Amino acid sequence: MAEVQASPRPIASQYLTDRAEIERVFRIFRDHCLPVQLRFGRAEDEFTARVLEVTGSQFLLEDIRPRTGLRLLRTREPFSLSGRVDGIYAHVTEMRVAEVAEDRGVPYYIVPLPKEVLYQQRRRTERFRLPPSVAADGARITLHRDERVLSGFLADISAGGCRAVFDVVVDPGITDDEVVDRCDIDIPHLLVLTSRTVIRHHSLNKQTGQLSCGIEFAEMRLADRRRLERFIQKIARIADPA
Repeated sequence: MAEVQASPRPIASQYLTDRAEIERVFRIFRDHCLPVQLRFGRAEDEFTARVLEVTGSQFLLEDIRPRTGLRLLRTREPFSLSGRVDGIYAHVTEMRVAEVAEDRGVPYYIVPLPKEVLYQQRRRTERFRLPPSVAADGARITLHRDERVLSGFLADISAGGCRAVFDVVVDPGITDDEVVDRCDIDIPHLLVLTSRTVIRHHSLNKQTGQLSCGIEFAEMRLADRRRLERFIQKIARIADPA
């Protein structure tokens, strides 16, 4: 499983008000597929949920447990949200569901991104390689760029992105932070998805003709997001740290 890129430097406790920084925090919770805690003002119990997706203005919650929390979300009761993952702690108060929706009969809850987040220290996350049995079966990636289509193989993958290697004859002219509107992932019998991606970093070995890219998954359909999360949860049990 690939790393979710995060700054290795420690960050003191602070309140985030920049929208891009707040979005990034929620993407980290999404990428790690770990539960966040919800607490409603009029309920003594604590509930858990998962961040399904994040956009520039809202995030989606699903998998509410215990299930009694579903009624509180549907009636738009105010709640606080907190989560810890890989050295990060975030806490938000006075949140409300804006809309309840469904994807193939599975409900999810649309919540506006908060204007302020209490944020504490974070550190770099672990990376995990694809298990050999998975890699050997042909874990492929295809980038559909304007200039040319690049097809290669996956070295590792996470809910937030992947590392891919391409054999190239000539330099394809890839740049850091290049946006690729369509990226296809195909791991036979295990995972097929399409995502909008951003190439965060790359290196070209001119002697071997191999191009290595660190790629972030920017946007994908909810059905593909769920497939990816289920796949990550499976390989996390057997993958080796990179």
